[in-house]
Amino acid sequence: MRGNGMPQHMNGAFRFSRRVTEPSLRVYLGLEPRWARKLLPWMVSRRGVPRWHCEAVPTPGTSEGAEEANATVNDQPTAAGPPQAVPRLAQREIHLKDLSSVVLRHWVLVVLLAGLVGGGAYFSGRNAIVQYQSKLTVQISSSKQVFSRLDDIDIDEMALRTDPILSEALILTTQGLAKEVVNALNLQLRLGDPTVFRDRLMTGLTLDTAVLVPGSFHLAVGAGGHELRDEQGTVIAQGTLEDPVVGPGFSFFVLPQPSPLEVEFSILSPAVAASFVTGGLSYRVRPSTNVVDILFTGTDQTLVPLILNNAAVQLRNLGVVRARGALGSRREYIQQQLAISEQALQQSLRDLQGFKEGQEITDLSAQQAAMVQTIRSFEEDRQLALVQIATIEDAMEASDSIGVETLNRLAAISNIANNTALSFQIRGLLELYESRRELTAGALGLRESNPEVSGIDERIRQGHAALQGAVDATIRSIQARVTALDAEIATQREQLASFPGMETRMGQLNLESTILNEMHRYLLNQYQVARMQEATISPYIQILDSASPAFRIGSGVRQRVILGLLVGLMLGMAGAFFLEYLDQTVKSSSDIERILGIPVLGTIPQDAKLTPSSNGRRARVVRIDHLDFDEPAVESYRTLRTNVTFVGAEKPLQYIAVTSPGPREGKSTTAVNLAVTLAQAGRRTIIIDGDLRRPTTHRAFGLMQEPGLTDVLIGGVTAAEAIRTDVAQELDLLPAGSTPPNPSELLGSSAMGALIAELRHDYEYMIIDTPPTIPVTDAAVVATNADATILVLRSGDTEEHAAQRALDQLRRVNARIAGAVLNGVSHKKDPQYTYYSYRREPPTRSRLRAAGSKLAGMI
Repeated sequence: MRGNGMPQHMNGAFRFSRRVTEPSLRVYLGLEPRWARKLLPWMVSRRGVPRWHCEAVPTPGTSEGAEEANATVNDQPTAAGPPQAVPRLAQREIHLKDLSSVVLRHWVLVVLLAGLVGGGAYFSGRNAIVQYQSKLTVQISSSKQVFSRLDDIDIDEMALRTDPILSEALILTTQGLAKEVVNALNLQLRLGDPTVFRDRLMTGLTLDTAVLVPGSFHLAVGAGGHELRDEQGTVIAQGTLEDPVVGPGFSFFVLPQPSPLEVEFSILSPAVAASFVTGGLSYRVRPSTNVVDILFTGTDQTLVPLILNNAAVQLRNLGVVRARGALGSRREYIQQQLAISEQALQQSLRDLQGFKEGQEITDLSAQQAAMVQTIRSFEEDRQLALVQIATIEDAMEASDSIGVETLNRLAAISNIANNTALSFQIRGLLELYESRRELTAGALGLRESNPEVSGIDERIRQGHAALQGAVDATIRSIQARVTALDAEIATQREQLASFPGMETRMGQLNLESTILNEMHRYLLNQYQVARMQEATISPYIQILDSASPAFRIGSGVRQRVILGLLVGLMLGMAGAFFLEYLDQTVKSSSDIERILGIPVLGTIPQDAKLTPSSNGRRARVVRIDHLDFDEPAVESYRTLRTNVTFVGAEKPLQYIAVTSPGPREGKSTTAVNLAVTLAQAGRRTIIIDGDLRRPTTHRAFGLMQEPGLTDVLIGGVTAAEAIRTDVAQELDLLPAGSTPPNPSELLGSSAMGALIAELRHDYEYMIIDTPPTIPVTDAAVVATNADATILVLRSGDTEEHAAQRALDQLRRVNARIAGAVLNGVSHKKDPQYTYYSYRREPPTRSRLRAAGSKLAGMI
């Protein structure tokens, strides 16, 4: 601000707009008229600089602020002068310190929520089951390399519009693969304590599935040996560590343990054990590649990588087994057809040879040869259609239900890609299986009874029915094609039979032998291809990286506690700001300027010395002349005295009323101590107790309440008789006197006006303590004739609407408002409040400072 031409002694908050006038520069910047006239054109015409208009909000304690405050906040005429202008409020952005003060005011809530959430995270972390995870990487090639040459027509599997990687990866979620893993690793034995690892407890585990019975067992291991009990507590095996533990269908050796151990374990059914495997397996496909990362999550750190490796091996082997099964069934069917074809061909050749030898015929006409070629082509198509029907029926009968493997077998059948309905059903079912896997995968997956999972299962059942219908329609379509081919072959044979004589008979025999010979050669070629492919099948799923060592996932106790504390702090701060939003009390001087638009003359700190215990009665007013001279409260009242003095710099304020919106806001304490500080400055001062309903001022000086103001106003005593002189240096007191039935009428009477006029000749300052403004009208009556009125508020207690209502009530009677005093201020409620105490340094600190200086000199 000083860089903009503002004098260094200015102390206030400023807001700039685009209007500028010479009086504003002269008044607000404190410039002489000639300097204001020179500065005004420069500010208006300077390129890139807007037209500035400075509006000042006075700050108590400075002459400029006092001069502006002396203009009052009242825009109506008062008894003391012409109408005054209402100063504009300062506009200040929210600072980080304002936010931190909100948190400090509600630190109990913040700490409480942080502790509760952090404690809950600690206890949940202690009871949480530790999860381990391992990762394995495979590359899935298209199974087309296996099925691409099952017949004369190439199969483009991608034409099915299904994802081959998805088709293969979904096999991980099948019960068939999981059961293979269970059998390979003996996973039907499951430990009950997740903190105990199987490979660190036992070795040489063998299971006899023929006699294995599901159940629970209790194993106790000590230094001397082991003991095995069943569910009923019956001992079924015991011995030393060298002896095997033999149970119904299982046996193993116990490894030595560092300390005695008792553990529960269960024998599960294959289906239940397989569900643990499928629940822990998951995968993710790397974008734009055929590389798949397979993950397994479990509680046994030693078993997790073993299960993952075995699952990958089983996935690779199942692909080979599935391909060999398809090729084997095809080879067997072709072999059967080949035997039939060979018998028919041999018989046909014998018939043709006998006819030729008997009739001596050796050639056919060209027309007959073309007809024979047509019939041979129809027969080849017929055989291909029959092979397709047999392959489809074999794929559908390979399993009891339509699963992922069945879908993959159907996808590999010749000409299925051209069947739109069947391709659509296969793709839809694969997507449903993938959706179900995503919902149920992992420890946090949905249960089988979940409505969403049940809904997908219902859609899968509907898809099965639709796929079965599409398959049946496909078979009927192929059968219709076979029937049509049979009809065409019969027609061609009838036409061939129309040729006359022996030539026709010889043509028929030659045609049949030629057709059977071509079909036999075709079947023989397909048989050799099927045998070669079946013998040379290689896995199309390659394991790039084996399972990594199991690593812990999730957060530990420490991480949970830290996260819980952070979440608790965030909730606490959110709660603090919410409570702050609900709190409509005045807390800081900026609140007064924002809400009331009047200057703050003083801020009195929250000090226990100013509010002593009253044992259930009204607290005694504490005078600051009984405190140390350098106490913060004493210095605050000196600042109030200075600001009140500067408010009356232009027109002296002699008769000052002190009031507050409601009771217990510190108005009496403020009135007494303001009078004391004025008197300490050498100003002849009198304090008048105008609170005729609940007088307290006399108690601050230890004097009697009567006679007092009431007795003077009703003519019972004179002012000289009622005033207690020299209650402090340069300070007199006029107590309230006896309690009248009509305080408002007395305070507004002509006798009151005459008394004030009489006292003006004897005192420089007259401070009158009045009742609260809102409950009664006494304060408004007194403020009407006072030179100025000070409104006392208490930080954190006075409601905003109460302060506004009190100010409006005073303005309605044309009272001149000098400003406000804020009581009970702390650095937590008002971070702008600071006090620097220039106390004498304690002896201990002085000695420490001297010792430090001496040590520094020695160094």
